[in-house]
Amino acid sequence: MIRKIPRATPEDSKERTRLPMLAILTWFVWAIVIAILLLAAFLFVGWPKVSTGVTYGMTFSRAYAEDDLGLDADAVLKGAIDDLGIRRFRIPVTWNTVEPTPGVYDFGPLDRDIAVVADAGGSVVLAIGEKVPRWPECWAPDWWKALPREEQRQKTLAFIETLVTRYRETPAIVAWQVENEPHFLYGECPIPDMGFLKQEIDLVRRLDSTRPVGTTDSGELSAWLTFGRTVDTLGVSVYRVVKNPLIGTWRYIFIPSWFYERKALLVSLFGVHDIYVSEFQMEPWSDHPLTETSIDDQLSTMNLDQMRKNFGFAERMGITPIDFWGVEWWYWMKETQGHPEFWEEAKIFYREHTSP
Repeated sequence: MIRKIPRATPEDSKERTRLPMLAILTWFVWAIVIAILLLAAFLFVGWPKVSTGVTYGMTFSRAYAEDDLGLDADAVLKGAIDDLGIRRFRIPVTWNTVEPTPGVYDFGPLDRDIAVVADAGGSVVLAIGEKVPRWPECWAPDWWKALPREEQRQKTLAFIETLVTRYRETPAIVAWQVENEPHFLYGECPIPDMGFLKQEIDLVRRLDSTRPVGTTDSGELSAWLTFGRTVDTLGVSVYRVVKNPLIGTWRYIFIPSWFYERKALLVSLFGVHDIYVSEFQMEPWSDHPLTETSIDDQLSTMNLDQMRKNFGFAERMGITPIDFWGVEWWYWMKETQGHPEFWEEAKIFYREHTSP
């Protein structure tokens, strides 16, 4: 007796096709899971060790010292150099103080700050553009704000050209920072425009081919790929304790010190090189001016213990240079609030570390 073989139906063909597809999809999902686990292990698993040969600098803002904290900015900078021993500074150029009237410039304070650092054998990273460190972030003068956006861009390029042409013969200036975290919607600023940022960077390169041209990005909230390939150096911020209106105080205790170095290795595969720390938190986080924030509230995000932890974290990052953020606040706490401990702790740290 001959046994009949059932004829395959369309449904059987679909089932045979479906099974390999399910297997491929399963393997694909597992591959993604394994890749994520390996990436997490690479970034977060390790053992910290103290780095050697690290240069520790500082951001210094004359406008912040004088206008926000009511300090003698000359005294702050002199103290940072002579008493703390800092020799590397990032100095933001606040446009509204340099060109308060179109075509009328006051370079006096900026010239003086650069000269003081230079006389001490120090170096300067000059931050230029519409958006530079410290609130309100964008420091354009009032006359500029009334212009159409395209005309604003042309005035910005003209101001950058004026700055670079004036200071490119100054040996103490070692790099240009163009804008500050330019793709973040933060501060009283125009909508981010990456195309215009490239124009600014290209302009600085044409005017000065002897120095690196960089910009900055968030260390925790960005992949560093947005424009890291378009600059010579990329500075990243490091914050350990912040506040959020929804969740309150947020501590980045889950991010280890080696995270940033390993993240830098990863992005180097995509053409992003020379990562450094442009802004390492060493002052309180507050949504209000510190002069209007209680000392207890300030100490909730930056006290002496947290400062020491931050210094220890910085020592183990494996990245150089590292520019801290907060010397004006240290001085303000020492001179006006009866809290000299932050200044004294910084003095110990800088005396133990080279800051050429």
